[in-house]
Amino acid sequence: MRIATSQFQQRAVAIMLQQQARLSHTQQQAATGKRILSAADDPSAATRAMGLEREIAAAQQHQRNADYGYDNLAMEEDVLASVGNLLQRASESAVQGNNDTLNAEDRNLIAIELREQLGELLGLANTRTSSGEYLFTGFQGNTLPFTRDGSGEVSYNGDQGQRFLHIGPGVEVAVGDSGADVFQLIRSGNGVFRVQDDSANRGTGTIAAAAEVGDFIPDDYTLTFAQAAAGDPVTYEVLDSANNPVASGTYVSGSAIAFNGAELMVTGTPEDGDRFTTSASGHQDVFSTIRQLTEAFENAGDDAVSRAKLHNAVYRGLDELHLAAENIVEKRAGVGSRLNLAESQKDYNDAFLLTAQETLSNVQDLDYAEAVSRLQQQITGLQAAQQTYLQLQDLSLFDYLR
Repeated sequence: MRIATSQFQQRAVAIMLQQQARLSHTQQQAATGKRILSAADDPSAATRAMGLEREIAAAQQHQRNADYGYDNLAMEEDVLASVGNLLQRASESAVQGNNDTLNAEDRNLIAIELREQLGELLGLANTRTSSGEYLFTGFQGNTLPFTRDGSGEVSYNGDQGQRFLHIGPGVEVAVGDSGADVFQLIRSGNGVFRVQDDSANRGTGTIAAAAEVGDFIPDDYTLTFAQAAAGDPVTYEVLDSANNPVASGTYVSGSAIAFNGAELMVTGTPEDGDRFTTSASGHQDVFSTIRQLTEAFENAGDDAVSRAKLHNAVYRGLDELHLAAENIVEKRAGVGSRLNLAESQKDYNDAFLLTAQETLSNVQDLDYAEAVSRLQQQITGLQAAQQTYLQLQDLSLFDYLR
């Protein structure tokens, strides 16, 4: 077989270029540490590597979400703990002030203390997260949750939304609670019904306790006291909203007055015509509870009737502070369970990422020992091809015809 000089030259150059391409490919592998530089290197492994990279990217995003959620929940738990302590202090202040031996100055000091606690509570309710968003504002993270007007009334500016984050495949966690759920949607009174003394009462009747006995029948009831003449016994009658009598009898201080599932413990001496109304519990925000207690201490007088009004306000306020505190305990329990979920999912994400990254490394990372050996062989092969070409490139028939 005859091989032309030009054909010989072309084949020799092509072989050297192939050797150079292989050497360049190996150098790129060594420089990047990757065995697979393109899908053509290993189609099956390249496909698997791309799948692993997608899974790792998703897991890393889940882990970032879990970290963010855990931080928010940890902050909320701390804030709720502070709120619970503050409500306890407010209850203690109210109990301390509900003492007939205190004078106006003493009661004013209690009111000042309660106002300071109300301001502290407002500050806690307007807490920001580490990202600068408000903790208790629902979906409206950049909206100040609670504001107070000139009369002291506190308004909620957020919504009742609850933000969720995906922290794992098919796993999501709520990263906060709305301000309405934490501070506003609290049952009034004793949680079943609320008793209110009439502002026109002239006696010293006080609702020392109000409890549900059996099943309370929701309605608006009016408890009215009557005394036909001085020295006559004081009687009572309870009417429903349709003015139908549901209970009546002779009043005895400290005895229970029961009707339709409600039981009121009345002490003191009501005057003829004094009234108390009982209605099904609605909702009252904790700010209003503390504000009403504060105003009760500020407006209380030193006479027996004024002290009775203060006692009624304090007993009602203590019931509502107790319900607010129970709500905080319930919210803290929910936050604690979500913290546990976020923490366990973070551990799972870490373990998954470690395993996936090790698998990806096995699939696509370079075996440096093998690559260095191969690189040396390729360098030797290229050098041999170049040297051989240099020795043979000048050979032709004309060299024999000189």
